[in-house]
Amino acid sequence: MRDVAPPVLREFETWLSLFTDGEFPDRHRWKAWFCIAEYELGDFERVSALLQENDATGSFAFLGRDAEEQADIIETLDADGHEITFHSHRHHAYADLSYESAHDAITTGLAAIEDATGITPNGFFVPFRRLSNGAVQAVEDAGFDWVLGRTDHNMETVELVEPVEPFDTRLLENRSPAEAMNRLQEKADAGEAPFLFHPPVLEYHDGWSAFEEWIAAIEPVSVGEQLDRGGTGIVLDCVRPVRVE
Repeated sequence: MRDVAPPVLREFETWLSLFTDGEFPDRHRWKAWFCIAEYELGDFERVSALLQENDATGSFAFLGRDAEEQADIIETLDADGHEITFHSHRHHAYADLSYESAHDAITTGLAAIEDATGITPNGFFVPFRRLSNGAVQAVEDAGFDWVLGRTDHNMETVELVEPVEPFDTRLLENRSPAEAMNRLQEKADAGEAPFLFHPPVLEYHDGWSAFEEWIAAIEPVSVGEQLDRGGTGIVLDCVRPVRVE
């Protein structure tokens, strides 16, 4: 992993101010990890190798704004048999977007990924997971096969799935990695899916070993595979730090 530039730190510190007034709450300290370092190709290869060693696959989420710089990463994961998943152009909050804004964010981001890699994502992991009515229509017009999120509005042409909650970030706020993964394994054994993981946060909490054990026990699949053939779906969000370009 590489350190991020000072402008990224400043942007992230501004973003974190939305969470707190004054002293920084312990329950948000994991978020500070994202202003320290970011995943590079070797880090993604390590996650991919872990999945492959356990006959598993996953859905890896990417932003359109990063597609050109991360093209080698996206192409490597695709070649390894994983599902490339759309995560918007930037990290928009789709709960508040009009149809026009959502449509622009989706089409711009998809075009960026397609232009950089030749890959067209079939699934959409919605940032912050909630969709407005206008965003629902924009998602359907884009032709996705599935969307990970939630909405109060009906989706007629796209498979809507919600991740198992609480997921890793929230669990790790007050549990050890082993306790968090044991809870998620119980949910997987009970047939719940898909699961949402943030590998950088797992590393921040020294949870990689517990994550390896979870993968070996569950042998997850991509969300597309889950919907097509069954199994326990997994989405991996290795998001880069928030930044302004």
